[in-house]
Amino acid sequence: MKVTFPQAKEIKNILPAIVSFLSEGTFKANKDGIFLSSLDPANVAVILLDMYPNMFIEYDIQDEEKFTINLEDLKKIMTKVALKNQISWEIDEEKNKFVLTVYGKAKKTFTLPLIESEGSFMDLPSLELPVKVEMDSKAFYDIIESAKVIADEIKIVANPDGPKVSFIAEGELKDMRIDLTPQDESVLSMEVPSKAMARYSVDYLYKLSKVAKISDTLTFKFDSGKPIWIDYKSTDKFKFGFVLAPRE
Repeated sequence: MKVTFPQAKEIKNILPAIVSFLSEGTFKANKDGIFLSSLDPANVAVILLDMYPNMFIEYDIQDEEKFTINLEDLKKIMTKVALKNQISWEIDEEKNKFVLTVYGKAKKTFTLPLIESEGSFMDLPSLELPVKVEMDSKAFYDIIESAKVIADEIKIVANPDGPKVSFIAEGELKDMRIDLTPQDESVLSMEVPSKAMARYSVDYLYKLSKVAKISDTLTFKFDSGKPIWIDYKSTDKFKFGFVLAPRE
């Protein structure tokens, strides 16, 4: 396997959010793309990354394979890589190594050992989440950032009358409420077929939504007492997302 990114920007910006919850990651690579789907150690969130062949200027994957690497080590290496540097990923099967090559003023090669993972690639079951909103990703991040100074959980309430989706944070002495409607400038589309309400960890949402810079928009889906599924997508190149379990 060998793939080459035209620049390091996207993967460099996504990695910190992933490493906030996963120290290692198991990737599945095949003709359709390179995929990460892992449950965090607290069993609260599934982290998802899909990188499609159009994301790469070189894409050489013959047979499906899985490999696991230390993501914290990969993040440390990527801090030394400029956003516009071209990089390649390669698996050296003979040496059992992951090879990262950086093409800049000088060619740099880094290797990481392929590791035996205690976890595995997680195939998500189908989830019926009827409430769906597509909106500006920076506006969503601002909502979560505001909630973070109020409480450690946020309540999301959907009402078909309007329709309207509300974000509510309630602390001991202060509270916050932000209502979204289809008329808002930050909302691209809203589907609310029925009432719904669920609570989620603000800390998880805050850390994961820091990737707002990778995509102008995001889509979130949820239902009463069910996980929230959030996707950041860049046309036909890649998709970063997560599925976060609700709080009781």
